[in-house]
Formats: sequence, C-alpha cells, structure tokens
Amino acid sequence: MATITTAVYLEDAARTAGEAMTINGGSLTVRSDTRVHANAPASMTGSLGAVTISSTLGGSYILDGRNVRWLPYDGGTGNVPAIGTTITGDTSGANGYLLGVWSSLTAAPTAAGGAMPASGYIKLREADAGYTDNETLTGIGATVNGTDVVGWIEVVHDQSIAITVPRLGDFTVRGDWFELGTGSGAANQTVQVPTNGGGSTTYVPGVWIETGNGTGVYEFWPALVASAMSTTNLGTDARSKFVCTEASGVIRIGHNGTTTVGYVPASGAKIRIPNVIGRQCATGTRATNAAPNGTLGTRPDFTTTSAGVIDVENFMCDWYTLFAQPYSVKLNNYATFDTVNISECASALDLNNGGTGMYSLLDVYSMNLTSNFAGGNVTDWYGQRANTPGTNDHDVYIAYCIGQIFTRVHGGIVGFARSTGYAIYATQCQNLTFDDCYVKNIGMYLNTCKNVAVDGLDYCDRYVGSTNTTGTLYCLNIQNSCDTVTARDVTFGLKGTISNVHPYGGIVNFLASSNIKVRECGSRGTVLSGGSANNPAYLVVDGGNNANCKFQRMYMTPTRTGAISTLNSSKGITYEHVYGDMGDTMVVASLNTAVKNCGGTNTTTGQTSVYGTHFTDAFTGDTAGRVVLALNEPTAETAGYYSAVAGTPKFTSAGGLVLAALNDEVIIEQDYFVKGCTGLPSTAPVVTGTNVTYVSGPDWGNHDIYFQIDVNDGGGWNGTWLDLTGANLNSFDADIDPALGFKLKIRIVCDTASTSNLISYIRISTTSTLAAQTDNLYPLDTVPVSVTVKNVNTGAAIQNARVRLIETVGSNVVLEGLTNASGVLTGTTQYAGSSFTGKVRRATVADGTLYKPASLSGTVDATAGLSATVLMIPDE
Repeated sequence: MATITTAVYLEDAARTAGEAMTINGGSLTVRSDTRVHANAPASMTGSLGAVTISSTLGGSYILDGRNVRWLPYDGGTGNVPAIGTTITGDTSGANGYLLGVWSSLTAAPTAAGGAMPASGYIKLREADAGYTDNETLTGIGATVNGTDVVGWIEVVHDQSIAITVPRLGDFTVRGDWFELGTGSGAANQTVQVPTNGGGSTTYVPGVWIETGNGTGVYEFWPALVASAMSTTNLGTDARSKFVCTEASGVIRIGHNGTTTVGYVPASGAKIRIPNVIGRQCATGTRATNAAPNGTLGTRPDFTTTSAGVIDVENFMCDWYTLFAQPYSVKLNNYATFDTVNISECASALDLNNGGTGMYSLLDVYSMNLTSNFAGGNVTDWYGQRANTPGTNDHDVYIAYCIGQIFTRVHGGIVGFARSTGYAIYATQCQNLTFDDCYVKNIGMYLNTCKNVAVDGLDYCDRYVGSTNTTGTLYCLNIQNSCDTVTARDVTFGLKGTISNVHPYGGIVNFLASSNIKVRECGSRGTVLSGGSANNPAYLVVDGGNNANCKFQRMYMTPTRTGAISTLNSSKGITYEHVYGDMGDTMVVASLNTAVKNCGGTNTTTGQTSVYGTHFTDAFTGDTAGRVVLALNEPTAETAGYYSAVAGTPKFTSAGGLVLAALNDEVIIEQDYFVKGCTGLPSTAPVVTGTNVTYVSGPDWGNHDIYFQIDVNDGGGWNGTWLDLTGANLNSFDADIDPALGFKLKIRIVCDTASTSNLISYIRISTTSTLAAQTDNLYPLDTVPVSVTVKNVNTGAAIQNARVRLIETVGSNVVLEGLTNASGVLTGTTQYAGSSFTGKVRRATVADGTLYKPASLSGTVDATAGLSATVLMIPDE
C-alpha cells in the first residue's frame, strides 16, 4: 500500500499488483495505463486496489488523458524502446514520451526489447507538437503512417474495492475523445474499442455516433448484450439507436450477431468514445479484464458519504456509479453499465451527454436520483432499461428531488411485454423541469409532485412495430396529489417522423391532483396523429378527484372514443380548444366544468351528480358548431349566473331541471363569450327532456323558452327577451364577430303544470370556418402586468411614457400603452411564463424634460405576472 502526501504521478514509484492507495493531503494522477507505465508491475498486472482519501488531510485522485497521443506507423524495424524514450519526428521536430507500441487495438503492448511489429500504433504520454505523415522517427524504428490523434488510457481497479472521497477530497477525470472510425451505412458493421490485451471479457457500455456525415453533433448510443437486442424488443428505425456489445471490445451496429436489428447511422458518421477508460479485474487474473460483475457492489465503486467531490469529463467505465451523500457530482461525456445512482447530493447536479448501457440486465433503474435538493441539470442523457420487465421497474427514477432540469433525457423500457414501470418516473419531487424529453414503450409518470414543468415530451408506444392494445397507456400520467404541473408540446413518434406509435389510452391521464395545465399539443392545422389502427381512446382522461385543472389547445385525430373523459368526482376543470374526432360525443360529467371551442358533439343524456357545469360549446366540423346548456344544478361558484325567478324550480341531480308548477321560472346566464363562431344560422334549436316538443313561438311543450344575447360590442345584452327560435337567433347572424364572441342568457317558464316536466339540454347551432377556429383562441393564462417609470435622478413619476413589451419568441405584445400621472401602466397578458424585451420612450416635453429611451427585459412569472420599475435618464 502506498501513502501519498504530495502531488505524484502513478509512474513516479514502483507499483505492485492491486496496490491500495491512501492519499493524505497529496494527489495521485494517472496519466497512462495502470498496466503500462515506467514502474508498472510485470506481466500486465498493474491494477489498483482501493483508493482512500483522508477525511482530515484531503487529497485528489485524478485520471488525466488529455495529453496522450496515438500515432500510427509502418516500416517497423529493430526493437521496441524502453518506456520514457523520447520519440522525435525528423521533419516535424515533434518530441513525445513513449508509453509503448501496440500492434492493434486489442493487443497488449509489445514488451520493451521485443521486435517492433511491422505496423501498428505508438502511444505517447504527451508530445510537444504534431507529427507529419511519412516522416521518419528518431528513438524508434518506424515511419509515421498518418497523423497523431488523441490516444487513450485504461485505468483498471480490482473488483470489490471502493474509491473513498471525503469532503476535503475529489475524484477528477479529464479526457478527450478517441475516434473509432465512421459508419459504413450498412447493418452488421463491427467497430473495435481498445482492450489493451484485456481479453474476451472486455465490454463497452456504448458509443457516441454523429447524427450524420459531417454534422459535428453526436448522440450517445447505449450498448445492449445480444439477448436484449432482439427483434422482439427492437426494430431498425430511429427508435432503436442501440449497439450490441460483444466480447473483446467489439461493438456491432445494426445487428446482434445473428439477425439484423437496431438502427444504422449514416455512412460517414463518426464514431467515438471518451479516451479515459475504467475497467475491472479479478484479483487472481489482474492481466485480464473482467466483465461487469452481476453484483453491483462487487464492481469497483465509490464511498462518498463524507461529502466527496466527483468531477468527471470524458470517462467511460464499467464501475458501479454509486454516489451517496456526495458534496457535488459532475458527469460530463460519461458512460457506464446498468445504473447511475446519486442520492443526497449537497450541490447542484451536472450530468451531461452520456448514459448507461446494459450488460448484466440487472433489476435496477438506469438512473436513480434520490433526495437531491440543490437542483442541477441532466442533459442529453440516454438510459433505456433492458432487463426482463417486472413490477415498478422504472427506467429513470427521480424521488424526493428539488429543482433539477432534465433536457433531452431519453427513457424507455426495452423489454416487451411491458411492466408496470415507467420510462421516466418522478415521485415526491418539487420544482422539476423536463425539456424536450423522450419516452418509449411506456410514458412518463408524475406521482405526488409539485411545481413541475414539462415542455416537450415525445412518446413512442413501441421500439418496434406500431401501437398495440397491451395496456391502456398514456404519454403523461399526473397522479396522486400532484399540484401545479404545466405540460405542453406532447408529440408522438420522434416528433412525428415515425407513424402509428401513438398512445392507446390518450395524451394525459390525471388523478387526484390539482392546478394541472396541459396545453399546445398539436395545432388546429397540424393535429397529432392518432394513427391508422388502435387509435387513442381520448386526448384527456380524468381519473377523478381532481380540482382546478386546464387543458388547452390540444388536437388529435382520430380518436377511438372522444376528446375527453370526465368524472363527477372532479371539479373546476377547463377544456379549451381540445379537439378529437368532430363526430365523437363529449360527455361532460365533472363539476364546474368549462368546455370552450372544443371538437365533438354533445350527449343528450343527463349526467348524475354533476353540479355547476352549465354552458359549453364545440365545433362539429370546420363550418358548424353548437352551444349547449346543460341543466345541472348550480354550485356556490356558479350561483351568480342562475336565478330562480318564480315558483319552486328543482333539479333532479341526474342532469335535469324540473319546472312542475305553472309559472315556475328560471334564468341562466352564460359566463363567457363564445369565440370562433362566424354566425347563428336559422337552424331550429334542440331541447332535450320530457314535454319539450316544439309548438310555436316560445312554446316548447310545457315550457316557454326565451333568450337574450350579448355580441360583445360594448352594448351588453340586447335588452329584450326573444322567443327561442332559429329565425330569432339568425337575426343576430351579422353581429357575430369570431374574435369578440357572444354569450347567451336563457329564460325558461313553465306554461303547463306537470310533474313529468323535465329539461336536460338546450342546443343552439352556430356557423364557423377553419380560419375562425384557428385564429380566435382563448388565452392560455392571464396575469397582471405593471410597469412604473421614474426619473433616475429625482425618483419623480414620468407621465405619458410609452411602454412596449414584446414576447421574445413569437413577438406577441405583452403590454403597450402610456403611463398615467403616477408613472404607471398596468394591464394583463396571456403570455405568462414568457420572456420579453421592450422599450420605454418619452420623446415629447414633460415638465420641460426629455428622456433617453430605456430598455427592459425579463420573464413574466407564470403566476405573479410582472411588476417592474424603469428609471429613465434625462436627455441633456
């Protein structure tokens, strides 16, 4: 065992096989292969044992591959020089420190003093300049055959050891990229990863592949063993960006060794890996790499419970990535096998551009983040799970975390049929953001989470084939006391590039949650495709016991059943511009529910125990729609829109109004203006119930029904009760503006007493156009906006300053106008959550003062809106 008290390199002293290191205030830097350096043990047995950094003295364990070079050569003559020999280019003048000579990527280095292979690679620990193709080398018998590139180093640890990192210590990796070649464009290409003679039990967790020839953009492709990379689980399109990891460091693309499976990258796309490679070995066979042990704790792992610092860039390993109670974790350009497990991290996470392959197909989450309260970012992370699916076998698992932002995180359950696990599962979390994430074979699940934003979620029902009926799945599940969740821009099939991979259940299922908003999924002009078979049942499914939720601007067709599914155990639900098939029936069974400008027809059957849900409207096609009044009993929240004028009107609690006695009378007023309609046709209204057959004038069986209308022109109600007829409604046709909208007030009087009198629905037809429906949308949110303008020198209010704030994306006007005598301009905006830029100008004389234009920028808070003060400088 070595005790390190100063800054040393691994090769500074003679090392023993499996040597443990205690770092007491110093640092240990590994900049070469642990098996190949000037003081390495004989016979390639140079593994490391446990590394323990002192909790009181601190220290650093550093892996550094940034300077290592890999120089191809031919014309080999003579013998291999000793490690440390200076290798000089006769033309370039470059000088490098020799680490060894390799005949191939799979070979161990040729021993010093042995005959030079005719061709191969020279590894240099560092070089002071680049070498020139075809130049003769001094210090070694060889000629350069190409150019030197970034090389690689291999760090081997014994199994069952721990790297102990306390608060005063750090584990740091710095590396670069090692190029493996380019894609052939054909299936069954094999790519060789360096094994350093480590043998057949060398496996690779994945590779980074360029998105196209010359794009310069790379994605991590996780590696699977051949048994998981089957045609049952995977196909050959872009959903299946996996490679097959095989013995001796071979990666196979588009094939599992037996049959074609997996996506094939473009011809010429570059393939690369991090150049610092961590491996494991058994203590009895240290010269041979061991496959990732099936017991995670037997792999080399980490002890960070004393708040260690993990700082990794460009590292690929088969160790157990377990960081419990660390101070900080940074994993950039990182890959490992099976799982990344981080809990109770004291500072913000930083995980970027990497993921996990699966070798042992263990029953573990590919990513397990638990009790991390300091926020952070997880970006461009790929970690699909490939073990045999079991109960609650989630892939990306996030529990009790606060403040993380997940960007382009890809989760999925590779095995089919599916388990009850989810691709991304978050439970008991707060203040999470998911941006442009991807889920495959099953959706995302939010369980008892608060303040979560999902901005872009792409769903593929399968990795191979199309949507089937195995499970009623949803893209997004929001359940079990979630609160304040906003989701938008759900897509299917890798942004619509793969067809027929829609969810069988619907876009969203919400249960026992509150303040949920799901919006902007598809558009009226470009709807989400429900596929050609096994169509989604609904867009939105209400599982019950929800409150104060909104679903806005959601468009999908075809649907199997309808746009929305509702339950009477939910209250305060709003649906605006939610379109399924226009011919599907919408049954509105939840309480205090608003349905505005949705797509579909209405039921004529009264709903049981539904209260506070009254006027709704929908379109049945591009040119026609309807406004429907459901005669449900009002609640405290809607009582102001209902008046029992005379008699004893009663509600049945089964969706019906009973006016049994002569002159029983009610008036019900619509609480919103109906947008998107271009007129009111002469089509006769439809009244559903008992004793409601139309006779003439206002007479509907045993009822007289009248209406008033407000066309939102500032004049209010038309002021006269008119008979509810098609002709009278049509008389206002020319007054209807689709942007301003209209609303109705209905008066019902019993003209013939009967205990069987009952009205369930009143339906009034409307006309429309596709443009009217597309262009006249209800605002997503309305929040207050206030700007105060003052003189920077005196603090005095500036009146008549012109304020103009514009949304950064979309260029919509957030606020515009002149300040009042107090220097204040107030208003509201629907662009909550949006960033903005703006100007404040005062170019005319005000109390003898002119002002220089001032700038203003920021973000409109999604809840509080905006309150800002601008200080203007007098113009000299």
